[in-house]
Amino acid sequence: MPAPSKQGAETYQPRIIPKSASYTVTADESGCIFTNRGGTVAITFTLPAVTGLPIGTNYTFYGVSATGYTVASNGSLDNIVVQNDATADTITFTTTSRIIGTACRVIWDGTAWLSFIFAGGTAAYA
Repeated sequence: MPAPSKQGAETYQPRIIPKSASYTVTADESGCIFTNRGGTVAITFTLPAVTGLPIGTNYTFYGVSATGYTVASNGSLDNIVVQNDATADTITFTTTSRIIGTACRVIWDGTAWLSFIFAGGTAAYA
């Protein structure tokens, strides 16, 4: 399979990156889709440090394994905007019967991570 093409920070074909253990995403992986495929325990995707992070940096997280996953702010900075909370640290998917097929996208706006929850997942915010 060919590698995705890139121009600047834009990926024309998104890279899909499966992770079976907790992982800290990097600024260079903006535009990637991370899955928990192969996971046997709940994993945490930690967002990159935001100092100097370009506005528009974005990631998508997708549940393939029913073991659960969390998207976490780097350093618990209270900088994820979720439903009814502008200062969350984490988004967690743990309802086993509702994890597979859930998706969460986050986009850095220069002040906070704007979050979008897709596919009717059950998410907990903290």
